[in-house]
Amino acid sequence: MGNILRFAIIAVLMMTQSALAQTYPTKPVKIIVPFAPGGSSDGSMRPIAERLGALLGQPFIIENRPGALATIGANIVAKAEPDGYTLLLMPGTHVLATRMMKSVPYHPFNDFTPIANLVFSPYVVTAAKKQPFTTLKDMVAYAKANPGNLMIGNSDIVTWLAAEMLGQVANVKLTHVNYKGGGPVAADVVGGHLPLGMASTVAVQGFLKDRKVTGLAVTSPKRIGSMPDIPTVAEALGVSYDAQTWYALAGPAGVPRPIVDRIQRAVAQVLMEPQVRERLTLMGVEPAEDTTPEGMANLMKTFSQKNIALMDAVNFQAE
Repeated sequence: MGNILRFAIIAVLMMTQSALAQTYPTKPVKIIVPFAPGGSSDGSMRPIAERLGALLGQPFIIENRPGALATIGANIVAKAEPDGYTLLLMPGTHVLATRMMKSVPYHPFNDFTPIANLVFSPYVVTAAKKQPFTTLKDMVAYAKANPGNLMIGNSDIVTWLAAEMLGQVANVKLTHVNYKGGGPVAADVVGGHLPLGMASTVAVQGFLKDRKVTGLAVTSPKRIGSMPDIPTVAEALGVSYDAQTWYALAGPAGVPRPIVDRIQRAVAQVLMEPQVRERLTLMGVEPAEDTTPEGMANLMKTFSQKNIALMDAVNFQAE
């Protein structure tokens, strides 16, 4: 009787969850973006949220909750009810939180439910116009001839890691200069105060269009649609290199799988819409091809392993 009762309870729960998914959502859905408005994260989420609302019949409302290396917003979601009505725009840095900070109020894996990959956001290696090089290969030759004298600006841990990885694959010593945003990095490269910058496509694409900086390479495995003339680091140097971040959609731990699947299917449909793809491409981000929860979980794992290994190798100190 015990097993029969247990199976009956499981069957009832499964039917209840399935029924919930069929009616979900019945009220507005809140998406916590753990950054201020205006960047690539916020800009990427808005067109997707608009279309999710149209497809699923309820508004998907963005709430910006920046601060503490994106952990403030993530903590809100970690503590929310796992009913699918509070979601997180998860950045790649989320899975590095426990290595970046000495204390984090949640577990970056165990306290969240992966739902769907959204976009990949590469960076651009830019050079000031007055520099004696216009290609990445020539930059490397210059850096080898002037070891340690070439500075590169970065805006966060992922751009710092991308610059560190670039130095490693090119076998050159680059001096890191830390900034508090991609905009200031780009501005100092434009002004000639900084020879090199590693910044998001959003931060630099206007300056590239106006030819105020030189685009040496993008950090993605393939060229990006908004900057087709700029080669990848791998192309320019003939090396293996992939240093981009990503944004994905997650919920608190325990979101029922039928609700996860309903959101994921809607995300996959949205990312196939030509108008959405065009808007994202113009922003310099690339829509994800694998949007499944399993694909997202794998991305979280591999991104964490690769970057934490690099942070350990260079003795990165947590804040």
